[in-house]
Amino acid sequence: MLTEKYDFRITDQMTIPLRPHWIANDSYREKCKMLVLNRSKGEIHKVDFSKVTDYIKEGDVICFNDSTIINHMFICKTRQNRLIKIVLEGFLPNNRVIISGLLKERLNANDVFYLVDNPEISIKIEQRFSEESQYRAVVENHEALICYLASHGERLDEYVDSSLFYKYPDAYRSVFSKKYGSLEIPSAGIHFTWDLIQKIKDKGGLISFITLHVASTEMLSNRKIQTKCVEEVTINEEYYEVPQATADIINTAKQNGGRIFAVGTTVTRCLESAYSREHNCLKASSGWTALYIHPGYQLKVVDCLLTNLHQPKTTHMVLTGQFAGVDLLMKAYASEDIQSCQFDMFGDCMLIIQDEGQG
Repeated sequence: MLTEKYDFRITDQMTIPLRPHWIANDSYREKCKMLVLNRSKGEIHKVDFSKVTDYIKEGDVICFNDSTIINHMFICKTRQNRLIKIVLEGFLPNNRVIISGLLKERLNANDVFYLVDNPEISIKIEQRFSEESQYRAVVENHEALICYLASHGERLDEYVDSSLFYKYPDAYRSVFSKKYGSLEIPSAGIHFTWDLIQKIKDKGGLISFITLHVASTEMLSNRKIQTKCVEEVTINEEYYEVPQATADIINTAKQNGGRIFAVGTTVTRCLESAYSREHNCLKASSGWTALYIHPGYQLKVVDCLLTNLHQPKTTHMVLTGQFAGVDLLMKAYASEDIQSCQFDMFGDCMLIIQDEGQG
């Protein structure tokens, strides 16, 4: 399908907030608008996000990503004691990472860097990863690096004001997030409060969690599709985990006719990656996925999607189109309802539902 199919005009009314509006009061997380697309009926309307419980039935499963954001910029030194600021741009299997120098310095194969205040963690350059001054490297102590970045280092964000992140880090995370490892915010769940989650439970909704550590897929420069057709895109691998408890809850719900709500594109990609064709069910598993959901992909696990409002011609828009149908999705993005909405991770959101689960 042509990439132009996912294009729309961003007007001056469509703003992109640069920071959370709930820093002063955590209950304000719920205070946003939600565009609801009912694919079964072809309907579009806008409500307060707090009304999300109205669309959840007894026996439905709401699945969240419990990964949480870490810092991704840190100072290293070379064997010659030269200092360099490194930006961690992605994780790869087998303790590999994607890095670049903050100033886009040229790095050479076999260069070794040591964290200035934790020299037990080293990074060795293997080869150039892309034409964007990115390099593939191996980390000597991968888990130690994650732990270090959970409380040390800095943030370097493309279009988010992270100046308050150091003072109010919890405001940049979902209330349920607990597993450090994401380089960008898994943001679809960020509007949920514990009170709202309890209301879902009170209606008979079932809560489950997966983990997908966001690497570089959330970065706007990587989300933006540069090819003529959307099918020509590839994305980098990201690590995911589906616990046995989550697999059991979802498989039982689907057998009983319940719908599976994915809170975010990360949850969607994780659950679809863990689907077993052989057993025709969701399998508890962990590993790496480069799943890119585009036209022609048949969803097997997820029925309904809650996601942010995305920018045009992005991979997230393409995934969203598989739930709503491209025509209904683009009708929503051209509607009057969306004109006053706020976009991206701290803005408003979209809920795409269908009346019945896929079974």
